[in-house]
Amino acid sequence: MLLGDFWRLLRENRFKIHPVKYPMTVLGAGCSTMNSILTRVQRLTHGQKVDSVILDQPPIFIIGHWRSGTTLMHELMTMDQRLAFPNNFDAFLPNHFLISRPFFYPIVKMLMPGKRPMDNMKMNVASPQEDDFALCVYGAPTPYRRIAFPNRPSRDHLNLDLSSSSPQTQNEIRESMELFLKMLTIQYQSRLVLKSPPHTGRLAQLAQWFPDAKFIHMSRHPYRLVPSTMRLWKLLDSLQGFQVPKYDDTWLKNYIFECKNLMYSAYLDQRSAIPSNQLVEVKFESLVEDPVGEMKRIYAQLELDQFDLVEPQVQAYFDQRKDHRTNPFTLDAALRSDIDSGWSEYMDVFGYQRE
Repeated sequence: MLLGDFWRLLRENRFKIHPVKYPMTVLGAGCSTMNSILTRVQRLTHGQKVDSVILDQPPIFIIGHWRSGTTLMHELMTMDQRLAFPNNFDAFLPNHFLISRPFFYPIVKMLMPGKRPMDNMKMNVASPQEDDFALCVYGAPTPYRRIAFPNRPSRDHLNLDLSSSSPQTQNEIRESMELFLKMLTIQYQSRLVLKSPPHTGRLAQLAQWFPDAKFIHMSRHPYRLVPSTMRLWKLLDSLQGFQVPKYDDTWLKNYIFECKNLMYSAYLDQRSAIPSNQLVEVKFESLVEDPVGEMKRIYAQLELDQFDLVEPQVQAYFDQRKDHRTNPFTLDAALRSDIDSGWSEYMDVFGYQRE
């Protein structure tokens, strides 16, 4: 973040920082100061160029609930050399990556962990990353702001149904997205493929802001998705927050259910307005079972063409990952019952059976 946005985040949460997080807070203050300086330099050197960019290539958005396979789909789509994507460096230093790449890219590359903690997938500085992290860095009201102070009340997740948000909030998110996409366009000069679960509840707005954009929606059985999402938030809140999380599993489950209700009340209401050649729905289980067949179907329905150029890479990707093992999860009877009732519409719409 920039220093002003970083200070505002701390002030909004009344500086309720756990002592073990003091060193991280000091580091954050130092980094945000450097970010502010570099951002001013980039505005001087590239400001007019960024402002003049015309976003005339409609993006491809990968959407769906957290842990539904959106990252896997993002990696598969980025095998298409005609497409570009934001990587970890772009998403976490979005204010100045046009000028800071030569200096900081090697440092970030050295500091990046080799695997994601939530699922052991390989990761490096060049790996595709969610654009919502860039929006969060810009200070936009995304649900990821909650991670910083997991024990404090937050209302940012209410914007998962963007149609119910204020015009000001919608404008903040739109301006942040346009800025990030303009910078990515300067950097890569190609059509962009983007991935972020919060986009699921922004379907109508994204279709309006970026005419002719394409959407790939991922779904997954809630029996697997819910416990995996619980693990995700526990890890991110513990590693990235300025507090030590104190919530219990009941609160976390209710939060996840509320987020799902918000984003899917919007998505299910809006998806019928999107033409079939702009929106395709994919089940994670089907993708894993027949990756080449599903990817071929996606390319055909979205009229992307030339899947034959990508097919060998897709097959090789899954051949290399055939021994990959996901983290084990337990699903007790109480949580299963809650999912059956709380996710019933999701299961019916996307074709998942109750056990």
